[in-house]
Amino acid sequence: MKAYNDYLKAQQAVKDAEEKAKAEHTYFAQTANGKVVDAQGHIMVGYSVKGNQVFDAQGKLVGTLAQTSTTRRMANTVKQENAKALPQTGDKQNSNTTVGAILVGLGSLLDLGALGKRKED
Repeated sequence: MKAYNDYLKAQQAVKDAEEKAKAEHTYFAQTANGKVVDAQGHIMVGYSVKGNQVFDAQGKLVGTLAQTSTTRRMANTVKQENAKALPQTGDKQNSNTTVGAILVGLGSLLDLGALGKRKED
């Protein structure tokens, strides 16, 4: 009986190793908004990325994240999704904008002061 259990464990280990090897040769790309795209250019719903590994909705390793798109379809989908992503604004403050806002504020205060004075002829 022990030999049979060892045999089953060995079979499972081989199966796990084959699945891991297959997953390591399956590449995905990630878009700017965090979506995962497969080699056929399909957006994979429920897939997540941890490090450079890609997992399905059940948490099973299904592939690795490619540094660059491996197929033209993948590249096109990533490009389209990145174009849809909103630009990141508000990270940097432009000093010209701040100076301009101060000048506009001072100018409006001076105008209000001039309106308050009545011209007497």
